[in-house]
Amino acid sequence: MADVEQASGRRTPAVNDYRGHGIHAAPGVHEYALELVRAALPDGGRVLEVGSGCGALALRLRDAGFDVVPTDLDPPHDWIHRLDLDTPDWTDETRGPFDMVVCVETLEHVENPRQVLRSIRSLLRPGDKLLVSTPNVTHPHSRLKMLLRGAPYIFGPRHYHQPGHITILPDWMLSEHVRLAGFGDVEVTAGGDTFYRGPVRAAYRLEMALLWLVGIRQRSQYGDGICTFLTATAV
Repeated sequence: MADVEQASGRRTPAVNDYRGHGIHAAPGVHEYALELVRAALPDGGRVLEVGSGCGALALRLRDAGFDVVPTDLDPPHDWIHRLDLDTPDWTDETRGPFDMVVCVETLEHVENPRQVLRSIRSLLRPGDKLLVSTPNVTHPHSRLKMLLRGAPYIFGPRHYHQPGHITILPDWMLSEHVRLAGFGDVEVTAGGDTFYRGPVRAAYRLEMALLWLVGIRQRSQYGDGICTFLTATAV
């Protein structure tokens, strides 16, 4: 594997790393994704990861025993296959078969998430699994930012071009997209933490406590629930 990451104008700075490979997703997202993959494939299996970024999640999944084929629009390593989800050109390596497709923090970057989900479904056999995640725009913090600034957390003019958050997907809409693409057994959970640290983190905690008091409550299975996770089964 090549160890040097190529520059990309569409990625935010890495907030952490896994075995030296940058993690650009919110804290806790990769850890929770691994839990969900393990739950879906308790005996292991072959996984296609779309939107692999710098490859940190792919390595984490491989270290857990999964056979992973990573893909990305702008691959920073030669072991990550190039794939444009808006106009996919499936190769023998990326066409499968796969036991699961993992699409973590990627659909908010694509122009047509419904088409992407249909393309993913075409790769899977009945009974195969899907995991997707996207920023949780129904999170209390996102709802407050929408009220005050007109855009949820990590969306808006500052995030439109870099990292390229162009598609807002509330959990109900993501669920309908997935069902219409040919999946069933849809389950929605929430996980991941904010990027906030120091005094901003303290202010965020105070904000969340006040929102709780007025009845706008946070629901999360892992961390602060800043991201929506959806698992489903191909039918």
